[in-house]
Amino acid sequence: MTAGRNWPTRPVTTIRKRTRRLSRCRSLSRNSSRKRGDDREGTTVMKPVVIVQNWAAESPGTIGEYFSSRDIPFRTVHLYRDDPLPSPGEIDRAIVLGCPCSVNEYQQHEWLKRLFAFTADIVRQNVPYLGICFGAQLLARVLGARVEKNEVKEIGVYTASLTEAGVKDPIFSGFDMEFPVFHWHGDTFRIPFGATHLATGTECRNQAFGLGKLVGVQFHLEPRPEEVPLWCDEYSEELEEVGKSKDEIIADFNSHAEQFKALNHRLLENFMAL
Repeated sequence: MTAGRNWPTRPVTTIRKRTRRLSRCRSLSRNSSRKRGDDREGTTVMKPVVIVQNWAAESPGTIGEYFSSRDIPFRTVHLYRDDPLPSPGEIDRAIVLGCPCSVNEYQQHEWLKRLFAFTADIVRQNVPYLGICFGAQLLARVLGARVEKNEVKEIGVYTASLTEAGVKDPIFSGFDMEFPVFHWHGDTFRIPFGATHLATGTECRNQAFGLGKLVGVQFHLEPRPEEVPLWCDEYSEELEEVGKSKDEIIADFNSHAEQFKALNHRLLENFMAL
């Protein structure tokens, strides 16, 4: 999730309403985590995938389930707990999750400066990267593109459509031309120079882009049904702002939950093949 609003001043340790969290988004940092290589006594040691969780309410969800079910080493960096970020050479690839903060204030907050530098190193070292919502906007910003307010806040279930290039791109192999997605954001990214526009939507034009092994998606496929009520409580004021209810969001999500999980696993399978 991204909303592009004022920053809190300390890390979140519990799920609270937005009115209380506006004083606690400041203190965040780094950790470690798969890569193929490093033979030790004839055994190939796999470097882990690192998943950067920026906010307590927005967990890896079915991403962790996917890696666990396939015995793929992964490590979650809880940035809101001030976990250290790894060096790109220590990991196989990176996934950066959502956050209710704006990437445009990266010069004002130490944790975001570190995350910005980490992402820039990922780009320079050609490490595969998947950015989700805030993570996609961060990637776009690192690549020199603008991140700005979308005309409307997208909250709830929407439909994303692959572009002509997206249909042909391996990251969306196995996807239908149109597919359901879950949204909770107020900012949007421009497509970075040299990147390919992969997916679009009616309320937000730029839904996905790719540049080599770097991928950004504005939407969420990873939440589990039990996590959506937490989002609704954490971001309740935004629900009021867009005129939607907690019950409506939960019911709509639950009707698509199995499809979201299948699509997320497909996306991760494609990402792991990059």
